[in-house]
Amino acid sequence: MGNKRIGKLKYSLALRKSNPSEKNSEKKVYAVMQSNETIGVENLVKHMKEHNTPFTGGTLKGVLSDALECIIEQMLAGNRVNIPGLGTFYVTISSQGVDSASEFNPAAHVTAVTPHILFDQSYWDDMASKVDYELTTTREEQAKARKDAKAAIDAELGVEGDDTGGGGDDQTE
Repeated sequence: MGNKRIGKLKYSLALRKSNPSEKNSEKKVYAVMQSNETIGVENLVKHMKEHNTPFTGGTLKGVLSDALECIIEQMLAGNRVNIPGLGTFYVTISSQGVDSASEFNPAAHVTAVTPHILFDQSYWDDMASKVDYELTTTREEQAKARKDAKAAIDAELGVEGDDTGGGGDDQTE
């Protein structure tokens, strides 16, 4: 990738304990990633098409859907699936302990099957030097600002607001 800047990460600053496991730990200021939204398949396909892929949106959706089904099938067959540049997909299981192997019944004692992805770190090596950074407010602060702005407009218009502030599904950090 060289020195080419490949993106801009939005972050806010938060005061946090320097050692979360210590009750009276000194507080320090840390960067906290701020995400814009969750991109679904439709928007991912649209983005891929903007990169001049020769494939149609339907083909891209089909490939992604088929790949997902096959990755899950392979993981549940006990295989790890490696996609170079992305990572390795695999599952783990959790179970209750029993006193002897003859007592173990997977239907009764397995408590979870959990999917994982171990991202290919080679792509992410030195990523911190390959992106630009933009200090922004938290989603909580943005929701409060929207609520305050709505209240000011409602007051000016003489309308009683519903006190939602348009915050909707905003999440904090």
